[in-house]
Amino acid sequence: MEDGQLEGTGVELQLSPDGALLSAVFTPAACTRPLAPEALRRAIGEQGGLFVREDALVELFRRLAVAPIGFALPVAERRDATLALNIAEDFMSATITIKKSYGGREIGVDEVLRELAESGVVHGIMHEQIAAAVEAGQAFQLQIAAGAPALPGMDSQFISLIPEMNKQMPQLSEQDTADYRNLGDIISVSLGDPLLRRTRPTPGVPGCNLLGVELPAGDGCELPFAANLTGIACDLRDPDLLVAAISGYPVIVPNGVTVEPVFRLKRVDLSTGNLHFKGSLEIAGDVTEGMEVTATEQLTVGGIVEAARLQAGGDIVVMGGVIGHAEPSRSDGGRETAHISAGGSVSVHFAENAVITAGGAIVIKELAMQCDLTSGSSITVGEQGARRGHIIGGCCRAATLVEAVVLGSRVGVATVVEVGVDPSLHRKLETVKDAMAEKERLMEELSKTLSYVRENPGTREPELVQLKERVFAKYQGEIAELANEKKRLQKRMEINGQARVAVQREVFVGTQIKIGERVLTLDEDLVSPTFTLGELQICF
Repeated sequence: MEDGQLEGTGVELQLSPDGALLSAVFTPAACTRPLAPEALRRAIGEQGGLFVREDALVELFRRLAVAPIGFALPVAERRDATLALNIAEDFMSATITIKKSYGGREIGVDEVLRELAESGVVHGIMHEQIAAAVEAGQAFQLQIAAGAPALPGMDSQFISLIPEMNKQMPQLSEQDTADYRNLGDIISVSLGDPLLRRTRPTPGVPGCNLLGVELPAGDGCELPFAANLTGIACDLRDPDLLVAAISGYPVIVPNGVTVEPVFRLKRVDLSTGNLHFKGSLEIAGDVTEGMEVTATEQLTVGGIVEAARLQAGGDIVVMGGVIGHAEPSRSDGGRETAHISAGGSVSVHFAENAVITAGGAIVIKELAMQCDLTSGSSITVGEQGARRGHIIGGCCRAATLVEAVVLGSRVGVATVVEVGVDPSLHRKLETVKDAMAEKERLMEELSKTLSYVRENPGTREPELVQLKERVFAKYQGEIAELANEKKRLQKRMEINGQARVAVQREVFVGTQIKIGERVLTLDEDLVSPTFTLGELQICF
């Protein structure tokens, strides 16, 4: 077989009679040119994509270089594509390997399907993958069939409904300044809040292997809630839902959730940020300056409260003292003063430059200096027979009783004590008076407008006039309600005839005693007096 690329080299390519083998035949000649490897490869390629024997080509060029005699050497052959099917032992997958054709027979889709059928594969055949492999003419361990595994049913799952606590980080203000006191709230819950849901178990889904054999699957199990869960209850309408039975700190446990009524921590400072908690708080150490702590129930502090703000729906107990600054900061509205506000009672060891407000009693063990104390019942400073128990400076207001070991000081520091009327009623009455004044102002402006419209008909649309008349009538009703509330508050503010101020040892000149509307400013020191309200004046 002559080839233009091999002309003059003495080498000729010849196919075997069956076309399966291609040989290079060398015939010596008087004058031959060298055979280039590239030319030989191009010539072989023109024979129809045969498989080239690389070792034979090496041998061919070696002989051409040293052998003056003729020879014939097979250098390429025709190969058919081959197909190998592999089925996994569990009959859940099948793969094929196709070796490409070299000028020989190609593998077709029908041949692959026939192999699968002969192996018993009737389920999960991937026709698209087979077609793609056949078109490519080759593949290596390509999955062409997959069984459907059995899916066992899922047991009951316990899904938390508690919001995840955000990572504590400084909160940005509207001016994009970072407030390192506000790092985000503690996760807390209130009575009735949903906490945990139990899902129903699911049925199993049977599978099927490549041979069409069904694979059974078991159903999921219904798991019970954990035993001895505290602070929670089942929802009355949904037995798979747990809700909070108390306010507090939720804790996820295996197969359940608990609510701790008290949240405990070591101290409150910039590392913890401000705290706002639904439930009770116990702080083992101090609350540092500028921090804010809020609890809906009880609040206990084991250390000192600096110029911070504490607020609780129940009682507040401070084992140490409460220390504010003598001069409140004007830039932040007096934030540097210590503020304590409780719906119940307040108990502290001592207080300096603090504002304390309690719905119940205020009990201070040793000293109240330059404080503003307001109690819905009584204020007690010092214990019976104790040496310490001084109220020096500031103002004390209580509904029934103010009792101390010593009132005022020898240097005449102004000290004011008020009893006889619930102080909270004063605030409520002032709020009602302010609301009445605002409503009356609006009514007066509206009355002028309506008078002008009546005197000048046609200057306003009828619908607008009707609306203003309805608003005027609404204001009249609201003012009447506020007037009734004012009368009720004034009646409740009638002086408590049993109210008194009791001093165990001394009260100093300059101290002012106020019972109801009567005021007594002492111009001399007194020993162990008890101040009560007489018919005309304060008696002691």
